[in-house]
Amino acid sequence: MPMKRIALNGLGRIGRLAVRSLGVSQPELLCAVNDPAPLEQVVHLLRVDSVHGPSTLAISGLRDGDQDYLLLGERRVPLFHATDPSQIPFPTGTSLVVEASGRFTRRDDAGRHLKDGVSHVIISSPSPDADLTVIAPVNGAELDPVRHRVISNASCTAHATAPMLKILQDAFGIEHAGMSTVHVVTNDQRLLDLPHKDRRRGRTAFESIIPTTSSAFGALHKAMPGLPPGFDGVALRVPVLSVNLVDLVATLRRDADGASLHAAFTAAATGPWRGIVALAEPHTVSCDITGRTESVVMDLDLTRILGKRFVKIFGWHDNEVGYAARLCELVVDLAGRL
Repeated sequence: MPMKRIALNGLGRIGRLAVRSLGVSQPELLCAVNDPAPLEQVVHLLRVDSVHGPSTLAISGLRDGDQDYLLLGERRVPLFHATDPSQIPFPTGTSLVVEASGRFTRRDDAGRHLKDGVSHVIISSPSPDADLTVIAPVNGAELDPVRHRVISNASCTAHATAPMLKILQDAFGIEHAGMSTVHVVTNDQRLLDLPHKDRRRGRTAFESIIPTTSSAFGALHKAMPGLPPGFDGVALRVPVLSVNLVDLVATLRRDADGASLHAAFTAAATGPWRGIVALAEPHTVSCDITGRTESVVMDLDLTRILGKRFVKIFGWHDNEVGYAARLCELVVDLAGRL
């Protein structure tokens, strides 16, 4: 059975990385893109990236009559400019839409793509009411294309934290846990002081450490319902452009020391979690992780044993490249099952 074709709505940070990735690895899969921005702006921002550098794929634009097209290498992909998902004229044969605009995260809103043969939507962010929140290495086996039609791919922080929790749980058990994420600035913050529903995020992003909330906790509880009910924490937005650091503390059910923690994460990174979990080199700083595709790169040198069953561990992740890699893997997997 041929793989079904996919379309993508929204060319923000993640949407552009996904188009770049799919344009190289699965050029036959992507059949259409939608974004309100003009063709010239879309092409420019796909070609260049201030954090991740220029595209390795040749990208240009073409207008043929009233229709815009992206030229991704040798492939011509229609580019539409609708603002309402129900009005996007995705081509016949489109089965799966990646909702990457950041605007349509509720099921009813993202579900407006479900028309004209589109059977499934993957939201590239947490959703309060998607049919399933997927962090594939943890609960991907639960994905049932018959029952789950609007699917959330959780968040970058959730994808980084979930393996850390799962490896600890399997090796030692978890009694209690909490997490802080040291998080890069995002486009949801203000460049200079301006009103914002979160007054802290309304302050200039590059002048302060800005404590705020994280959507990762809701996504983690959805994908890992066995987590301790009190699992929670905060995000600390810091004035850098790339790479987050997860700071996880946990009270374990069984004794642990530095050697046993190191062994558990090394076995995971070199075994069943290869490609999802990696180990950082000594003396790593955040810029060393930019461009890494793993969900989390464990910095075991930072591990602290606070008691026989009370530990503190740290994991880096490229919040854009790593997340886009998991998103594209989910898209390709689901498209192959439809």
